[in-house]
Amino acid sequence: MFFTGNKIKKHEVIFFSYSVKFVESWCNILSQFKRIRHIPTSDKLADIVFSKLRKIKVEAPSGSKKRRSDQSFHKTLYFRQFRYLFPELEERLEKIAKGFPIIDELHPFHIELIEVLFGTDKIRTALSRINNTRKALKSISRDVNKRLGISETPAESKKARAEALGRVGSTISKLKKPLDTLIDAKIQLSRVPDFNLTQHTIAFAGGPNAGKSSFVKLVSTGRPEINAYPFTTKELSIGHRKRNQFESIQLMDTPGLLDRPLGERNAIEMRSILALKYLTDLIVFLYDPSVQSPLSLEQQLNLYEEIKAQFEEIPTICFINKQDTLTKEELAEVRSLVGDYEAISTLEENTPELERIITEIIESLPPKKFVYDKKKEEKIIEEPGKRRLKEHKIEWIFFDEEDSED
Repeated sequence: MFFTGNKIKKHEVIFFSYSVKFVESWCNILSQFKRIRHIPTSDKLADIVFSKLRKIKVEAPSGSKKRRSDQSFHKTLYFRQFRYLFPELEERLEKIAKGFPIIDELHPFHIELIEVLFGTDKIRTALSRINNTRKALKSISRDVNKRLGISETPAESKKARAEALGRVGSTISKLKKPLDTLIDAKIQLSRVPDFNLTQHTIAFAGGPNAGKSSFVKLVSTGRPEINAYPFTTKELSIGHRKRNQFESIQLMDTPGLLDRPLGERNAIEMRSILALKYLTDLIVFLYDPSVQSPLSLEQQLNLYEEIKAQFEEIPTICFINKQDTLTKEELAEVRSLVGDYEAISTLEENTPELERIITEIIESLPPKKFVYDKKKEEKIIEEPGKRRLKEHKIEWIFFDEEDSED
């Protein structure tokens, strides 16, 4: 549209603009883990807000020759300090809480990964304590302003200030565990893979050393973008291949995840594998019939059947790799056991053939389906002659100011 030389219509520009914004909004979900604000420890937070109190002073009114009374001086100074302290502290806590993405609004793939890497309940509880602390600070603020207002002597003003600062300090100290939890979560979540949820994803599966990584690297155009991401205790690699001028396909190598029997995995690994169901559009399974394979053909066949059972809604294409190591008779014997699949060799000299294969696979991909469940975040309320969306309802876990951290 922008390169034809024709006059651009206003509605076309608006449509294109909104289309770009829609795609960007989905892509932003991916990177927001890395954009979580800096989170201070409770000690650092206390140092930041309390250190600035000493810089707040009360000067004599300009042109005034009359000396301010001690009571007037202290009340004015303390009111000015608290007008800084409480809004500053509440704003910092609000930024910490709002700096985390709303879990229920994320793609199910990321929700599963958060549960695997850290635990959604731990984050919710920590954020609840942060928000509850903000409420407690409002209560302290109202109380100290009232006491300062009715104080009649400098001693009463000082006492009210000291008690208020003590309560604020105690409240901040109780944030140690929640803040430490969020700091740990920020570190771990910043490692969540930056998958593009708008792009098709092809996952390569098979036994160890079956040639998955070689396939991904050889069919990635230009200088392949191969990134290693932490995926529980394993590694997950992503390569990219252009489908056309405007679309790119993600090719995902899955070492350590889909390369051994699922029955040997723990609960965390199984959740990781299930999380892939939200991302994968097609699975390419490679059989390794060579004598160097860590798994026998029978074990690889069982692995394939288990993967098919776990990913039953995702289409799977199988290949027999390392054809160059087999005679015609050996290849026929392999096919009689695992199936009459196309034989390939993931070697650099066979790149043109692999290019043909991956092109055919990509062209057979169905349209990308978005998985996004809004039932948890909003409800539609219908009224006579009116239709509106109900606002988010967040159920916080409340603790009062005197609650212990346990």
